[in-house]
Amino acid sequence: MANLIIREKSIFVRFTRFETLRALQKSFEIPLDKVRGATCDNEYIQSGLGLRSPGTGFPGYIAEGTFRKNGQKILSLWKKGQQVVVIELEDSRWDRILLGCIDAKATTTELNRALNEQMK
Repeated sequence: MANLIIREKSIFVRFTRFETLRALQKSFEIPLDKVRGATCDNEYIQSGLGLRSPGTGFPGYIAEGTFRKNGQKILSLWKKGQQVVVIELEDSRWDRILLGCIDAKATTTELNRALNEQMK
């Protein structure tokens, strides 16, 4: 499972070796000022992510990689059984990041708290 690390002025998404291979993406960092917010949305993954390019996907089981839907670019790091956190970005390589995790509510609360602290 990809690891979301919230730092003072950025978020760092760390991939396992297998995630790097399946998503064709390396671990990366995004400044907090590029993050608009995060929500728990387990239904988002079920509505379909659009065209996969590049990455690994099998509907309902795995979605790891870059997807394009309705003119938006989405990085998905999700596998069946994981809850979904949707991170909204602006002026970034992606419009959204879908992150699979064990406790989406706790992750979104922590990320949104860091964003609020950043704005103060």
